[in-house]
Parts: sequence; structure tokens; C-alpha cells
Amino acid sequence: MADREHGTRSGPTPARKLYRVVTRIDVLSAVYILLLCAAFVLETRGHRNLFYVLGLPVFLVNLYALDAGRLWDSRLVRLAAVYAGYFLAAGFFGEGFDWDEMADLLRVTALLAVFFAITVLLAAREPGLERRLSFWLALTAAATLLVLFAGAASGLNTQGWRFTAFGLASQPVIGATLYGFVALLSAFVLLPRAASWPERLLWLGVIAICVLFMLLTSSRGPLLALTLALALGLLTADRRIALAVLALTAAAALAAVLTDQRPITLLYERAQSGHFELWQQALAAIAERPWFGYGSLTDITFTGKQGPQRSPHNLVLANQIYGGLPATLLFTALIGYALWLALGRLRRGQAIYLMLLAYGFGASLFDSRSLLQNLGREWITLWLPIALLAAGELRGGKTAESSSPPS
Repeated sequence: MADREHGTRSGPTPARKLYRVVTRIDVLSAVYILLLCAAFVLETRGHRNLFYVLGLPVFLVNLYALDAGRLWDSRLVRLAAVYAGYFLAAGFFGEGFDWDEMADLLRVTALLAVFFAITVLLAAREPGLERRLSFWLALTAAATLLVLFAGAASGLNTQGWRFTAFGLASQPVIGATLYGFVALLSAFVLLPRAASWPERLLWLGVIAICVLFMLLTSSRGPLLALTLALALGLLTADRRIALAVLALTAAAALAAVLTDQRPITLLYERAQSGHFELWQQALAAIAERPWFGYGSLTDITFTGKQGPQRSPHNLVLANQIYGGLPATLLFTALIGYALWLALGRLRRGQAIYLMLLAYGFGASLFDSRSLLQNLGREWITLWLPIALLAAGELRGGKTAESSSPPS
């Protein structure tokens, strides 16, 4: 009896104290935002290691703390689970099956599932997550681009014929896609909430340098996706903001031309970049196996202008090639239902979800192989908007209107 009383007086154990810390919502939010912002700073291996060392343990603990069973209340979550499960199963019946590769696909799927689940649960629990995430992503993107442009202007770092940044953005197309995503967040989440002119000028500056970087990467797919999102903004959101972003894009292009930036001229000098040839080969491959595809582990090589390519550079075609008709139907259901939820948010004055979904899907039509990828751009540009919409389902609309800034 005395021992039990002594144990009670001694307080919680160190393990219990640690558990209380890592399951605090503010700590979980900080770790989550840090991991997404790190995509603009750390290269792929370093970013992945940070996820393993810091993110994964915190996320796994919080799955229990946040009552992960609630996830199944969302139809969008159930659709995502069925889609991922089928794509995983498609690895067994296709060509090129290998247990090591299957284990790797299981690993990737499990990591993505944890990220997706935490995003849904955290966004459903923490109404201000979207705005804080937008804020820190915008500041991180702006800081990295200022360093990049300062280095290029001073000659400390020389850029090739297509600009690249840091972290995952060290690949031009991925960089353009990520910074375009940040430009949309800055324009339609942060700018409408700016309380003063200095704050408005800050976010306009972030938009301008993000768009300038997109132009300097000479990546046309993300620019077309941004144009689609802005067209939706003109129709559904604040037209002044959409027109302001378009004006900043034109000004950035003009400034780049006047300073004789080679990537701008390459945007139209490159003519066809080989996408049509890749898509034709993909369609021919689909015609041979239209029903169940080649299997998600099959390694198909396409012939492009830049040499052999492992991807048809189109998510819809790749989805059909590797998963066949069931994968296409499930993917259509997933995106279609997400679009339906985004239209519902639009009716409540929140156009940003529709714009982000359109941007991520539009960019994927030019450079993507699968939604089941390692920690990378698809997690941010497609899975993040889908997860935020699923979080709105969990909230049941009760706090949806106050959970994110109006667009």
C-alpha cells in the first residue's frame, strides 16, 4: 500500500511525460508543418530521413491519440483506401513481380497512409491548420527563392538553362509545381486575410517571386495548371486577386525577357517537349492490356526526346497502364468525389480547395507516374487537398466555415 502511495506521489514516468508532449496538438501541428516546409530546403534523402526520425514516430503515436477509427466516417477516406489497396494488389498480378519491390511498395503505401491519416485527423481537430500551414509554406518558399536569386545575381551559384531551387525543387518541373502551389496559397488564403498594406505587399511579393521562378524553370505543365486554377479563381473567387496574380505573372515574364533570361525564350523555342510521343506510346500499351493493365510493379520504358523514360508523364495514362480499368474507375471516383466536396466548400465561399485540386490534377497530367510515391510532390499537391476535404467531412460542416479563411 505504501509503495502504491509513493508511486502516486512521484508523478508520471518520463515515458508518460514524453507521450503527453508529443500528443499535444500544437506539437503535432509544428512537426507536421516543419516536415512539409522542409521539402523546400532538404534534398530527397534528407527530407525522407527527417520524416522517418521525427515525423513517423510522432504521427504513429498521434494516430491512437486522435482516435484513428474516426477516419472511416469519411467517404473520401474510404475511397482513398480502396484505391490504394487495389493499386497495391495490382503489384501481384502484373509482370515483373519481385518480393523486394513489393516490400518497397508496401513501405511507400504505409508511409503515405500515415501521412494522409494524420492530415485528415489533425485538420479536423485543428481549425486553423490550413492558414498556419499556408503561412509557413509561403515564408519558407520566399526565403529559399530570395537566397537562390541573390546567389544567382552575385554569381555564387550558377543556374543552367533551367532554374532549379533547393530540396525537392532541385528538379525543375517538381520545383515549378511546388512553388505554384505556394503561389495559390499566398494569393487565395493569405492575401485575403491581410490586415494592412505592408502585409498585402508581402504576400504579393511572395506570389511574384514564386511565379518568376516557375517561369525560369521553363516548365510548361505547372504553368498551364496554374492558368487553369486562376481561371477557376476568376469564376469562383475574388476576381481582383486572380487578376492580380495574372498581372504579376505577366510582369515577371516581361522582367525576365528584358533581363535576357534564357529560360523564358526556351518556353516557346522548345516546341513540343516529347509529351505527345510519350502519350501515343502509352495509349498503344494500354490498347494491348486495357482491362487490368501491366501491374503496378512493371517497369515500362518509353522513348522520349530526352532518351528512355520510365513514365508516360501523365497520371491518368499511367494509372490505366499499371492498374487497368479498375484503377481508372477508382481514381475517377476518388477525384470526382473530392471535386464534389470542393464544390460544396465553394458554395460556402471557400474556392481555394477547388483551385488546389484543379492545380494538382492539372500538373499531374504532364509529369506524374503514380499517386503511391515516396514522400514527394504528390503528397503536397494532390494528397494534401484531398485530405483537407476529407477533414471537412469529419467535421460534418459544423466548423467548416470557420476552419479556413474564405477565398
